[in-house]
Amino acid sequence: MPSPMSLSGNATQLADTSRARKAVLGRLYGRAPLPELVGLDSPLDLVFSLLNRTVTSAEGNTGLLIGPRGSGKSSVVQRALGMLESKHGHRAAATATATTVPTLNYHVVRLSGFVHTTDRIALRDIARQLLIEQDLENILIGSFADAFTYILNLLRSSGEESVPPVLFILEEFDLLAQHPKQSLLYTLFDIAQSQQTPIAVLGVTARIDVMDLLEKRVKSRFSHRQIYVQCPQKKSDFVEIARSALHVDASNDGVAKGFAQQFNAQVDEILAAESVARHMAHIFDFGKDARQLLNLFVAAASQLSAQNQLLQLACVESSIAQDVASAKMQVLSSVSLLELCLIISMKSLVQGGSSKYNFEMVYNEYKTFMSRHLLVASAGGAMKVYKKPVALKAFETLVELEIVRPVAVSMAADGGGSYGRNDLLAGSAQSARAPKEYRMVQLMLEPGQVVELVLDRVDVPAVIRRWAQQ
Repeated sequence: MPSPMSLSGNATQLADTSRARKAVLGRLYGRAPLPELVGLDSPLDLVFSLLNRTVTSAEGNTGLLIGPRGSGKSSVVQRALGMLESKHGHRAAATATATTVPTLNYHVVRLSGFVHTTDRIALRDIARQLLIEQDLENILIGSFADAFTYILNLLRSSGEESVPPVLFILEEFDLLAQHPKQSLLYTLFDIAQSQQTPIAVLGVTARIDVMDLLEKRVKSRFSHRQIYVQCPQKKSDFVEIARSALHVDASNDGVAKGFAQQFNAQVDEILAAESVARHMAHIFDFGKDARQLLNLFVAAASQLSAQNQLLQLACVESSIAQDVASAKMQVLSSVSLLELCLIISMKSLVQGGSSKYNFEMVYNEYKTFMSRHLLVASAGGAMKVYKKPVALKAFETLVELEIVRPVAVSMAADGGGSYGRNDLLAGSAQSARAPKEYRMVQLMLEPGQVVELVLDRVDVPAVIRRWAQQ
């Protein structure tokens, strides 16, 4: 029978594991900020300065935070807002009456181009975030500018002339810029420029050409302040991002100091493993996407339990194996045996010197091989030669999956037309000249990928395996 001390120790370790799992997954999923923003000090200082001047000096400021997806733009904004809250006090939730709103140091309004697809939806959500229980029906009558001004006027506390500063964070700014007339952006920029109401407007976008989307009248109200966020420029910084997300802290994450040291030592060992370091370098070389990097460790962190109290290298390596497999190969893993045979036939044509081919050539290659090896294949009990209409349907499926791509017709040869990836199936001028069985196509796979696909399938007869490896 276990002693009370051992039971207490096990309960403590289980609690530490649970807290570590929650903290690490929160950072990996983006629900919680990273303890350290690696390489983002400069944009963080600029964003905090812009927002802080609005809160402290009642300035009207506008700016754009521009950077690739996964570079840390949202983390910069979240950290800057956290610094503001630490400096100016916690923004308590306000419950408004029909005419008044309690005094707050400042307000934060978040809008997203994905969610707020029209200016009216955006205006309704602005009113909801600022005037929690205000009746919105009377507000939304009239022009956008009048309704927005009315909302800001309601923020004035009784006996005060000034309005509390309002910070607008516009995620997916480029999508908001595609609204008709851009009334939302024009109104926000105009109020910020007029300095009548202290508001800050910070747009967050991944498009470098976002300024070209703005109308001339909107550009005239914008300060043209642009803050750029770059992906990590050094591999060591890239590794530090993963380390910051995976390490646990005894004080902040609520775990025992000894457990934190043991957990962090295991993290450092995993990050130093050759297979993990090689794949992190691969991600850095191809895209520098921090989100793709952090996704590698989600499965390992999810399996933290009483049995696995530390991250396991085997779980991380399993995630790496799944990440290495391309999306195209994952789609191909479920193709039928006939479709696989057609792919191998196209590979044989490529090895024979044909850079482009049509369905008739592919089917003849398939039929020739199957006729030659039908007797051997039939011994397995699962092989037969499919008729041409069935094979054509399978061929069209490969075109729909974009594994086979119709060869583009040049402008000169076509008299001014060019065709997309589904011309084999769509009716067009090209189909009037040649039936789809005779339209030239290309296989969008390398021969090595075809061999790898066949070897990974357990349901492929030995005869087909040898054919693919020829």
